[in-house]
Amino acid sequence: MHIIVFIWGFTGVLGRLISIDALPIVWYRVSLATVFMGLFFQFKKRPFLFPNKRLFFLLFLNSIIIVLHWITFYHTIKISNVSLTLACLSTGPFFVSILEPIFFKRKIYISEILLGLGIVTGMLILIESVQDNEIAIALGLISALLSALFSVLNGRIVNKMKPLDISIWEMGIGSIILGVYLAFNGGLIQVISSPTPNDWIYLIILASVCTSFAFVQSVRIMKYLSPFTVVLTIAMEPVYGIILAIIIFGSTETMNPMFYLGASTILAVISLDAYLKKRKRKRENYLFNRSKKS
Repeated sequence: MHIIVFIWGFTGVLGRLISIDALPIVWYRVSLATVFMGLFFQFKKRPFLFPNKRLFFLLFLNSIIIVLHWITFYHTIKISNVSLTLACLSTGPFFVSILEPIFFKRKIYISEILLGLGIVTGMLILIESVQDNEIAIALGLISALLSALFSVLNGRIVNKMKPLDISIWEMGIGSIILGVYLAFNGGLIQVISSPTPNDWIYLIILASVCTSFAFVQSVRIMKYLSPFTVVLTIAMEPVYGIILAIIIFGSTETMNPMFYLGASTILAVISLDAYLKKRKRKRENYLFNRSKKS
């Protein structure tokens, strides 16, 4: 999971390196990813699974959500920088702690409420540190909410379809939706001709390694981890991404100390929650094994 999250941390860097706008980036990302996964189907000679109406509706809805998440994600990078965007994205666990009990009909834990309060505190510190970036922060938080919603909904699909089938449907539907939108707005031809040779290299890396591979593996992992645990691990994405951005882009990614205090507060709260959950699971397993012996 951490390897996947490291790869995702690099997507923010690619988003800044690619010269075209956010919406074309996402269209190329989902379209090329669909092609790569389709080639994998052919290579493995795997049958293509057609979902029933209920599953198709969930896949269609989740495809719209992931497309909107990526559009807001890349647009935030374009109007601010990678560091601010990824710091906003680290609030994902807070949104999942609200959404997961609703979708999975489980009780809300006090620890998750405290987690949310800690993340909100960190976010307030971060907002105070970056004046005149309110629009970027709002878009970044919307992107985090969409990411959380996507993870929760995929948690309901993953036990009904194989990860590769889920991924190719969600990417394929997304490419069709965005393609139709661009065609009706007269921008499809311009989008097709706009990438530079360097853009094509970055887009292929983004679609193959960062999407086709990482996306399928993340869905597969959700068969074994809860959506909250997945998004908790994804919270490390800002750490990897900010470090990579500072290494590659230098001073343009350097923020003031208050920014790093806010981001560190968010990540510290998430890490503490993960530690407490791990201790709780160990204690429950110990008590369960002890009761079996007795």
